[in-house]
Amino acid sequence: MKNKIVMPNKYLFTSKRSMEMKSFFFQGLLFFCLLTIITNGQNLLPQQAIENFKKSKGLMINPEEEMLIHENSMSSRDLPWQVSTGQRQDPTINPRVNNRKKKDIPKLNGSMYRPVVTIADSNIRYSYTYNQNGNELTWLEESLSDSTWVNFWRGSSSYDSNGNKIEYLFQIWMTDTWASQYRIINTYFDNGSLHSGLEERLTNTGWVNNWKYTYSYDQNGNWITRLDEKRIDDSWVNWIRWTYTYDNNENELTWLKEIWSNDTWVNDSRQTSTYDTVGNCITKLVETLWNNAWVNEGKWTLTYDNVGNMLTEQYETWTADAWVNYWKNIYTYDYLGNVITKQSETRMNNALEYLSKLYYTYDDNRNAIKGEAFDWVNGAWESRVGFFSFSYNSRADYYTISGKVVAITYELIVTNVSDNELSAKTYSLSQNYPNPFNPTTVIQYALPYESNVSISVYNTLGEVVKTFNEGAKQTGSYNVNFNGEGLSSGIYLYSINAVSIDGKQNFQATKKMILIK
Repeated sequence: MKNKIVMPNKYLFTSKRSMEMKSFFFQGLLFFCLLTIITNGQNLLPQQAIENFKKSKGLMINPEEEMLIHENSMSSRDLPWQVSTGQRQDPTINPRVNNRKKKDIPKLNGSMYRPVVTIADSNIRYSYTYNQNGNELTWLEESLSDSTWVNFWRGSSSYDSNGNKIEYLFQIWMTDTWASQYRIINTYFDNGSLHSGLEERLTNTGWVNNWKYTYSYDQNGNWITRLDEKRIDDSWVNWIRWTYTYDNNENELTWLKEIWSNDTWVNDSRQTSTYDTVGNCITKLVETLWNNAWVNEGKWTLTYDNVGNMLTEQYETWTADAWVNYWKNIYTYDYLGNVITKQSETRMNNALEYLSKLYYTYDDNRNAIKGEAFDWVNGAWESRVGFFSFSYNSRADYYTISGKVVAITYELIVTNVSDNELSAKTYSLSQNYPNPFNPTTVIQYALPYESNVSISVYNTLGEVVKTFNEGAKQTGSYNVNFNGEGLSSGIYLYSINAVSIDGKQNFQATKKMILIK
């Protein structure tokens, strides 16, 4: 059983005053730099301005930012959106996103649609293009000036034959041309797992190494280490190391952060998580090392409804030897499991008080098409700028957009390469789609070797309600159609057992799905 349900399409909108203030500050700094600084006649920003810009726009999270993620975000595993304050968070910049368990957040639904245009408050526009396989090729931000859309910045990506993102390039519009600022180059293991990420920045003499990230995994494909190195004086220097552990259900139990100091790794902080019987994360405890002892720092407590939707998430800080409420988010859903509202409260005057509220609207395909943000001011809700973060499908493509009202339009991406035409690199069991479903859904699995396959569906009592004896299957990806007609609403588990024809490989995995009638 995995730690959370991963929906094929999900959207999350967040609103925080501190993020708003940070965004305005860094955007102001960026504009100042753009207007006043030219280096040796070239369209290059000084490195510090680039770093500040990337932080403000969610475009880079270096090891120092990741400490903030781990200590201050509800889910420490892959939450670039928690500290993003601008338009774009690309997964290649924080490669952790691609190979970790999904966030413990309310899963917002949808289908195989991709956003093509997003408009914030009618004066900022974001456009996206995709290749024939549905992978994002470019994103572009424009601002409205005298009824004309003007370029501001953009990102572009390239992929290998297996659909892995191998390079990401970020550019800023300078007068009448695009000026490259930095790029990320990724390498992968044969099974498609991310092996390393190299960040380079553009200087007057060309591309220069800046950061390097290297990853390792266990036999189940769980990410167990990440090593961050920084380029200093033409040498790579150890910087930060992350280590992760999991339980038998592949739920993340702990992460440990170490800092390189005086030629040795020194403990810095750690997190411990607990789960309920169906794999929902219910607590997270963060501790820091102080005077050679672990000291409480922050704690998250999460609650869910009977179909796995998160109802509340509450964060407490350790103050004066006691836990003190710091903030709380409360979610409501429609009957399909779409988040309708997210209400945030924060500590003021020694008590939790209203801070902000976000409303969501969906189309008939259950894509989030509109977000509206409000702040609690003088006893009433007022329309204010909020920060809307969303992702789609299972590709871990993340965006963050600021505005009072954000509208998103989509198109259905039709690929010209069927799943079976691409050889699978590793065994996998995908999340069913749609989910929740009524009464039919599709379960997809992939085989790197010719294998005998069976798939079983269970209720929460462990009783088998359906078995698919697929028999011998060649290498490739396959779909199984499950019909829940005659079954009651609730959570069901589906598992795969695949044994290679030569008997040397054995793959088992379990996921959960929700039937709603």
